[in-house]
Amino acid sequence: MKPPELRIGNFFEIQLSYEDVTRIRTITEIGKRQVHIDGRWLNLDRLIPVNITEDILLHAGFTQFNWVKDSSVFQCSFFKCTLDSNGVNLFCDNLKNLKPIHYLHELQNLHFDLTGEELNINFDNLKPVKAEVI
Repeated sequence: MKPPELRIGNFFEIQLSYEDVTRIRTITEIGKRQVHIDGRWLNLDRLIPVNITEDILLHAGFTQFNWVKDSSVFQCSFFKCTLDSNGVNLFCDNLKNLKPIHYLHELQNLHFDLTGEELNINFDNLKPVKAEVI
């Protein structure tokens, strides 16, 4: 991972050295080779990208199409996407693929690039897949 791929506010899992559990945290500052998270500077290799799940999309304000039975199709006010084992594929109403993505920070960055607004994610009551959200 390189600093240009990162934005303040991106969510990542980090392994806390004194605990066995990973936690989803937010980047608050970006340096040349480190990011500031939870009051301390961490090397970029400590960041674990968060896989996008159905639960994350729903808590980010996406809604699921119930009438599409053969794939998971979601929409927000700006675009639609499919979610499968290969990640998320975003598309517009003309079904033209915008960009395939795999991780939450990529979705955050793309949403900001397309809309000029942050992707608000409500982590309250989010079922963790492998990370503990605090």
